[in-house]
Amino acid sequence: MAVTKIWVVKDSLQRVLDYAANPDKTEYDALAQTLHYAENDAKTKLNESAQLVTGIHCRADHAWEDMRAVQERFGKTDGVVALHAYQSFREGEVTPEQCHEIGVALARKVWGKRFQVLVATHMNTDNLHNHFVINSVSYVDGKKYEQRRSQYTEFRAASDKLCREYGLSVVEQPKAKEPARYAWMREAIDQACEDASTPEDFHRALYRQGYIFGADPNRKYATIRARDGGRAVRLYRLGEEYDLTAIDDRLRGNYLLYGSRLYELKKPPRQNTPKRYRPKDTYARKGILQIFFEVFFGESQMHRLYLYYCYQLGILPKKQQPCINRPELEAIWRNIDKVLAEHAFVKEHQFPSLQAIEDYRKGLSQQMETLAAQRAEIVKQMRRKDAPPELADRRAVLTCKIAELRKEDRIAEGAIKRIQRTRESNRIDQENRSQNTNYRNRRRDCSRQR
Repeated sequence: MAVTKIWVVKDSLQRVLDYAANPDKTEYDALAQTLHYAENDAKTKLNESAQLVTGIHCRADHAWEDMRAVQERFGKTDGVVALHAYQSFREGEVTPEQCHEIGVALARKVWGKRFQVLVATHMNTDNLHNHFVINSVSYVDGKKYEQRRSQYTEFRAASDKLCREYGLSVVEQPKAKEPARYAWMREAIDQACEDASTPEDFHRALYRQGYIFGADPNRKYATIRARDGGRAVRLYRLGEEYDLTAIDDRLRGNYLLYGSRLYELKKPPRQNTPKRYRPKDTYARKGILQIFFEVFFGESQMHRLYLYYCYQLGILPKKQQPCINRPELEAIWRNIDKVLAEHAFVKEHQFPSLQAIEDYRKGLSQQMETLAAQRAEIVKQMRRKDAPPELADRRAVLTCKIAELRKEDRIAEGAIKRIQRTRESNRIDQENRSQNTNYRNRRRDCSRQR
């Protein structure tokens, strides 16, 4: 089983090469020779100076000079100078020679056609692992290594293929974490299937919950999406119980039990009963023109009756009832939690001004830098063979402290931005009010001059 990782290097090519080719991590000592001979029943004993370091298209002992020469030749010595990757195996699964052999084969397969690679096998830990240092500039055409999102996937796939060829175990791809909106969509579909017995009612029930259902016969997949935006989700991603066939079966079962009016039974429309018209003797001693204006432009009972019949006949539009959209409510609640956290932070520390919060953030940054430096020093000590076991606990404690400081720094940053936005909006409102006041004063002055 091989675990892989790859990242870019921007600071120093010499540093990463020195780390990868460190003799303290690549040499066989006397104990390692004995263990290797006993476990593998080897017939040939390795000498103490043997190092598992191989250069591909470069010399192992002069890797920096060879890689730097290629970068200077094509004038690309800045930016990303190299890529650093590693391949780690399970404890006791491979021998050092086999580990190095797989690493060299992997480097030749992935990068060997265009780039210089230094492969070094480290034996300073229980898990044998290979380090790869790849020159960012190709020795063939001088082009830089193409940075793609899929490069780690390709690197891992090549490593897994080699592990299978050598009869080693392979780490199964971890299942990606499902978005939370998938659970909300399942809940909305379940509720709509309980309230509807026909496809039309099913669409209405989903729309009422804040979702739009799409089942175009010209398209291959049915989809569901939130009314307030966002990408549509295909039903098969929600599971087999939520595909179009399963939904049709559930609606058909409701139709056989309750008929086609299940949605009206569970969600009856609101009945608006108009008030009875009681004529009053309000037009006595009034002229015909005055009565006409009161009937059609006033607030009399006749006018209300006129509006009522216009509403019933469809001349006037019916007022739509507001629809509660669940995705929008979730977004509002998330924003409220953030606002409450920022309010509690400001109230707890009793900041007198915005500058005080910024000064507090500077202090947090200094604390995080100090703790990060201490953690880096502990990590260096843990790489030694005689490292005490309590270093791991100290590193974990420092990591927790840094995480708490970072969380507090994010809250402080959000509070600063919110205060700035509030001040800006207040300034704009004040300017608008002053402009309106000046406009009214000018109009008043003009009217007085007239």
